Amino acid sequence: MMTVCFYEFQVVFVSLCKSFWDCGLVALDDITVTLGECQNTGVFWPSPPGQCDFELNECGYSQERKDKSSWHRMRGRTPTSYTGPNGDHTSGVGYYMYIEASNMNYGKKARLISKELWGFSGQQCLTFFYHMHGSGMGLLSVYLKKKGENREILLWRRRGEQGISWLKGLIEYESSKAHQIVFEAIRGLS
Repeated sequence: MMTVCFYEFQVVFVSLCKSFWDCGLVALDDITVTLGECQNTGVFWPSPPGQCDFELNECGYSQERKDKSSWHRMRGRTPTSYTGPNGDHTSGVGYYMYIEASNMNYGKKARLISKELWGFSGQQCLTFFYHMHGSGMGLLSVYLKKKGENREILLWRRRGEQGISWLKGLIEYESSKAHQIVFEAIRGLS
């Protein structure tokens, strides 16, 4: 007999640019948090507790503050030439979340935070697709924010230009406490 305990949690993502004049674009799509190891996802569990493709809305994701450097829900091409995707990862014509780094100063952060997710006494798998294209691409990080704790745990990080295609991010982590996932974009130097 298997005992399953559920606790809540959050997830956080971060991105950086090199400078005001040399800054790319970061985009996210198809975020899923599932119970169990990443290789075995979906085998025993019903719909994942943290699934979002941004087609209808932001799926409970929120921001620490909304301003010009915030995450935006977008469909189609991004407004800045030679940066970002031509469409979403899911269908090519749907929605995704992105930051417009040309509106940001060096070191400025944009944080996209999941709704609170239940904890689980075993492996959990976070799958997402990211797009980091542009000459001044900064930093994209993913953090685990456990309920009742001030410190966030770095789970994943990418820096700089990653190409013109959507790439798959896959993170296995453990949290028996309720938590959130945080996607953080930080603008870089040039």
